[in-house]
Amino acid sequence: MNSKLGYKESDRLLIINADDYGITWGTNEAIHTLFQQAAITSTSIMIPCRSAKEALSKGDIQTIEHAGIHLTLSSSEHQGYKPVYHENPLHSLVTSANEFFTDIAFLESNADLDEVRLEMRAQITYAISQGIDPTHLDSHAGSIFGLNTGRDFLDIALDLCQEYQLPFNLPRRILMQPFINEEQKERFSERISSADRRGIFLIDDIISLPYCLSTNAEYETVKAQFVSMIKNLKPGITQLTVHPSIITEELKQLTNCCMEREIEFRLLCDLNIKQLFLKENIKLISWKDIRDLQRSING
Repeated sequence: MNSKLGYKESDRLLIINADDYGITWGTNEAIHTLFQQAAITSTSIMIPCRSAKEALSKGDIQTIEHAGIHLTLSSSEHQGYKPVYHENPLHSLVTSANEFFTDIAFLESNADLDEVRLEMRAQITYAISQGIDPTHLDSHAGSIFGLNTGRDFLDIALDLCQEYQLPFNLPRRILMQPFINEEQKERFSERISSADRRGIFLIDDIISLPYCLSTNAEYETVKAQFVSMIKNLKPGITQLTVHPSIITEELKQLTNCCMEREIEFRLLCDLNIKQLFLKENIKLISWKDIRDLQRSING
């Protein structure tokens, strides 16, 4: 896809995508700041989250123009999320408190496909009703990828991508990952082929820092990991997935990994990191670039 975007096939193109837009006030503020500093190129919003409405009402135009939908079908351990779809109960997706299950394996095994489609579509249409033209679809916590039981919801996601003319965050190099077994490799290969037949654009790779592995994360240690990761980027289109946030009491209640999120925010503001992209001749692009190309080719 490099050449279709006007780059050489040997170029290393990077989308810097801030996940979890809308999850807390501090996350929203961090993402707004990073867009203002041109330190990220994309974000993905969690429509069911409490702070998503605040994000949509207060987000600046640049943030809104570069927002995809972080399809959310599971709750966090410390905070429940309710469905966006309200017309009928989604019995297979929610607890008695009308909140998504935290157990993704349980979701994969028991979700009714029609209810999954209703909820995923509702998250997209709600975002559109609030002024977002989504740049892409992706998945919160991998809840539609079938990584636990082998039952995925990717065909539904691809149906919606085709309907709304959106690219999808399923990297082609997932087939090369050591944690993917042969059955998963075959299934993902089928989904990638399906996307290609439908004219749905995919990227090549995803990278991220190790998440929530240490409660004593040191900035300089994490920075060294980050620098190494960027220097080892391969040609093609890669998404750097980050979860930046300002630490707030709300975030502390939500996750034990506040420090990692705050470090990622600081890293992206770090002048040395911004200079690293230039030194390594990394070309920064956005999901919006890919969406617009897909729409221009497919008509």
